[in-house]
Amino acid sequence: MNPLTAHCQANAPALDDSAVAEWLPQLPGWTHENGGLRARFEFDNFYQVMAFANAVAELAHAQDHHPDMSLSYSMATVRWSTHSAGGKVSLNDVICAAQVSALPEVSP
Repeated sequence: MNPLTAHCQANAPALDDSAVAEWLPQLPGWTHENGGLRARFEFDNFYQVMAFANAVAELAHAQDHHPDMSLSYSMATVRWSTHSAGGKVSLNDVICAAQVSALPEVSP
């Protein structure tokens, strides 16, 4: 399965820690912490942060899977987890993390 072209599925089950660990090498800059996938993205200014946030929002809307985000002047933190999987990581989170990392001009 290629997470860059995959689509999220409703009611995706939680992945166990070993499955998450297998996906992490394909998600550079992402960590598995507190039950979710997390990455921090740095930018030169707030305009770039907001452009990134809007791109993530568009991706999340298209996938019908939504992250927790924190924004500041030059940084955005994105955290993916799946509420229907008990707030743990599902394949949906892997898909969305990979797609966020593939956005133009982005590297965590």
